[in-house]
Amino acid sequence: MNVQILDIGNEQNKVICIDNFFSDPNRLVDVAAKSLFAPYAAATQRKGYPGVRTAAPADYSLSLVNSVNELVRREFSIASPASIKLLQEAMCLMTVPESALGPLQTIPHFDASNPHFFATLLYLCDEAHGGTGFYRHNATGYETITPERCDHYLDVCYEELNTKRREKRYFADTDAAFTKTGFVPAKFNRLVIYQGCILHSANILSDISLQADPRKGRLTANVFFSF
Repeated sequence: MNVQILDIGNEQNKVICIDNFFSDPNRLVDVAAKSLFAPYAAATQRKGYPGVRTAAPADYSLSLVNSVNELVRREFSIASPASIKLLQEAMCLMTVPESALGPLQTIPHFDASNPHFFATLLYLCDEAHGGTGFYRHNATGYETITPERCDHYLDVCYEELNTKRREKRYFADTDAAFTKTGFVPAKFNRLVIYQGCILHSANILSDISLQADPRKGRLTANVFFSF
């Protein structure tokens, strides 16, 4: 494995990037190709992940936790008594066309305000599918949404959404509301680890990423855990 530690934005938030992560990534693609995918719970409200998911193999999640445990503890100064709790284990495909996006799906998001909540994203697709961007909210200057910042950020963000209608498109580059602070390109078998409180968004290049075929679409294995 090839490990890089990136420092993103003014807040110098750490993002861990590991290439050649999983020993048999093609097996995950094969599993996905034989699996039944279903929309996320908030899909009818046009919120949350804009696509479908299926369960990730349990052995992948356990392998991931065992592989990154000490690295994440060291880089993020997690106290040794803290134990890992798996929160979500899924393989995901983006499928929602831009014309069907809800307002919250057109801006960067955060997964949780808890700084000990971590998101991992294993790319099971190649560079044609863009990557992951990281952002600063211009009005507040926030790059991470911690419990202390959460209410203020949401108040300002919702006021912006209610004041000016956003274009229905997936977020990628800097605009009047958000500044892009970093980017990790997609690469087959590349694992990206970051705190869920960092503002981020999937960056896609074209509609090739919006299809339900695991062998052609933007397939990722997403595991969330906390300490």
